[in-house]
Amino acid sequence: MRRIGIGQLLQETNSLNPVITTRDHFEDCGLVSGQRIVDDYRDTGELAGFTSLPDLLGEPVKWVGMARAVAWSGGPLQTGLLAEVISEMTESLASAVVDGVLLSLHGAQCAEDEYDVSGRVLQAVRSMVGPDIPIVATLDLHANVTPLMAECADVLVGYHTFPHIDHVSCGRRAATVLQRLLGGEVPSVSMWKIPMVVSAAGRATDTGVQRELWAEIVASEQRQEVLSTGLYMVQPWFDVPLLGWTLYQAWVDDGDPSLDPGAVGAACWDSRRHQEIEYVSPEDLIDRVRAIDGGPVAVSEGHDATNSGAPGDSTQLMAALIRQPIGDGGGLCFCVDPESVAACQAAGAGAKVDLTVGGKRDPFSEPLAVRATVNGTGNLRYTLSGHGGHNLPVDMGRYANIEVTDTTIVLVEKTGPGSSPLLFDATGVDPRAFKVVLAKSPEGFRADYEPFSSGILYAAAPGCATPFINEVDFQHTTKPLFPQDEIAAAEDAAWAGEIYQRRVHGKEQR
Repeated sequence: MRRIGIGQLLQETNSLNPVITTRDHFEDCGLVSGQRIVDDYRDTGELAGFTSLPDLLGEPVKWVGMARAVAWSGGPLQTGLLAEVISEMTESLASAVVDGVLLSLHGAQCAEDEYDVSGRVLQAVRSMVGPDIPIVATLDLHANVTPLMAECADVLVGYHTFPHIDHVSCGRRAATVLQRLLGGEVPSVSMWKIPMVVSAAGRATDTGVQRELWAEIVASEQRQEVLSTGLYMVQPWFDVPLLGWTLYQAWVDDGDPSLDPGAVGAACWDSRRHQEIEYVSPEDLIDRVRAIDGGPVAVSEGHDATNSGAPGDSTQLMAALIRQPIGDGGGLCFCVDPESVAACQAAGAGAKVDLTVGGKRDPFSEPLAVRATVNGTGNLRYTLSGHGGHNLPVDMGRYANIEVTDTTIVLVEKTGPGSSPLLFDATGVDPRAFKVVLAKSPEGFRADYEPFSSGILYAAAPGCATPFINEVDFQHTTKPLFPQDEIAAAEDAAWAGEIYQRRVHGKEQR
């Protein structure tokens, strides 16, 4: 019987968010270790794919639970927290011999005291299991892949969809790779960096400018000699060294990567100025909404996307909704504001309250003074499936539904998914009944809202997840980097190109 280490560390970091991620944020989403990882979360996210390994092997597996640490997107991890998590992640490996390891990571995660969280986790696991035990790790499509990650993992396997709806299949692809490595195959690896960072909006894998390229990437994995092919489009608001897009390929046998890195890099580079999104300003939002027949009109509030790690309490679009009656069902949005939730809980349903809403965490907006009616309060818990998760338990703490003019604002204590209508459903509010709904997501919200929306709009304002990446003041990125630096050609960034390779000749690793 094979003994397989299994673990997960997920959180996407937005370096501009001043709200630091603490241990409490992980405990809100379920911080567990040991056998509970499989017992409680075997059908959640990538773990649901990992646990297909016994079927792939044709024999039972003894799971060695490491740690499952998941927090919603937010600011950098608090100083010292990574060391705690690594200690918990590797504790079981100190007393157990394993044949292989499956890890679910994000890849765009930093701490106050570490730029490369995923790399350090992989390094720590590698130091525990030794050089010969295969480690396969999954990554978000917006990972910032580093040489340390590529060196410490035998193979990295990434999402192939944005909106992210392939968590389970990604985990199963990783399990398939581990099954092949346990059978004796040895991977070669190539990692090619493209010195660019662009907004996630308009870069969907099914409709965006890279759609045909993504079809090639997915098709390349169908080749028997290919273990993994991924294009990582990087979290754009991530101020770390070696930030940039990455083409990662892993294959077996002598030979070369399935895709020509130079050609893929050139295709991505040529698209760097592409912008198919027309952004609506807060001042024009309601007029644009009214010009669309029916409802709801789903509006991307991407600059404050909690899916992208923004604080979730921007008031710029909220102010536009409540300025005057919208009609036809009114508006719907949510705001992370624990102080206002407490005031509404104390006042009770039906009460009239004077509140100062939002703008307490977001450094780009001011609080709004409102006179509101409390329509309801409670605890906001639900299970997310769709973009951002598969059977993912979500706990956003207490909530209060308030009404200002004809807009309903769902106030919540804790951050959480901004892309899913399930957030509103869980508070007893039907988003399908409104004229306009704000989604705190730059692109992924389409997967959940398009089926019942009468139109899609993208709004923009200053924020921690601004779509205007050229306005972001990066302090720690490796230079030059587009669009902060004007580069005539990708080759002019001497740090980019192929920055890591691990070639195998026969069965001997270099």
